[in-house]
Amino acid sequence: MSENKIGTMLRRPIRILLLTFCLYACSDHDKDQYQFRYDTEVIAVFSPYGTTGQTNADLLYRGMIQATDSLGITFRPIFPLTYEEGAEILAELVKDNKNGYKRLIVSTDAEYSDHLRGLADNGLVTDSDSTRLLVFDGDFKHSDVYTAHIPYYGMMYKAGYVASTMSDVENIIIYIANEKYRYIREGMKGFVDGFIQNKEAYFEVHNFSTTNEDSAEGFMLSSLAYVTYARECVDVFDMILPLCGETIMGFLRYNREFPESFYTVGVETDRSSYSNDVPFSCITHYDRVISECIADWVDNRLEHYRRFGMDEGWTELMISEDYRSQLEPAAEDIHAQAIEMEESYAD
Repeated sequence: MSENKIGTMLRRPIRILLLTFCLYACSDHDKDQYQFRYDTEVIAVFSPYGTTGQTNADLLYRGMIQATDSLGITFRPIFPLTYEEGAEILAELVKDNKNGYKRLIVSTDAEYSDHLRGLADNGLVTDSDSTRLLVFDGDFKHSDVYTAHIPYYGMMYKAGYVASTMSDVENIIIYIANEKYRYIREGMKGFVDGFIQNKEAYFEVHNFSTTNEDSAEGFMLSSLAYVTYARECVDVFDMILPLCGETIMGFLRYNREFPESFYTVGVETDRSSYSNDVPFSCITHYDRVISECIADWVDNRLEHYRRFGMDEGWTELMISEDYRSQLEPAAEDIHAQAIEMEESYAD
């Protein structure tokens, strides 16, 4: 891929953002707070789906806008047409930076991890003051790569235990977009481990990637979830754990239109406003995590590997208002143990 083509792709998506930022930065209110640093930039490569479907990608995007805006540095998001194109762009970006700019290259999707591991193992990733690569939720550690990991295990362990205290929950189905994503594997394992600590249950797992060739399509099947999968759950399963991005919206719509059909666990953000059948939500603060990483990078203290766990509040279990008196005691009782379990699982 030529440098001209990459340069065009880098510039194309950010024009409106830069114009908006410049108008904002030059306002009387903010012009004395900082100077815009044109030689410092964050470049993020997303999946071909952009921020559609995966709530964590949307949170990362918003967090990067907020962080770069507050720090007065350039933000360039890249939305390739295919994963192959995204991998090619990353391969060019992680080469040594010759223009003197200070750049943080962010890989936001686990689909790129194997490709980046190969580049790093072959000495093709630059780790210098001018160019650093930050990988979100990659399955590898490397001396030339910076990795930010948000573990789901502890938060989901706590959620599973709390669910086990609900007397009408005994049959659970877990919908996953694709098992290759680390946080999905951790979330599934944590929930089951937490639940069975208190009582036995029947679990079934439906993996969307076994029925869809596109490994990311399972994050965007809300219509199918509403029309087909939700209906199949009625009178069969008491609770749905949807580790499948915005596909959850199909289940929540069914909850809203047909109350008390089954419970749905909220995932990634607070989902309680969508239905009264959401007893709790498992929340991940991706926006705060990426803001922290960018600030650390600007200050030259970015760690090669950092785990953003439940012990520091980067993930949390939020009990919905109508269920607090019933479930908060169990959530408080298991909190410390969930943190310990998360730390031992990470080891």
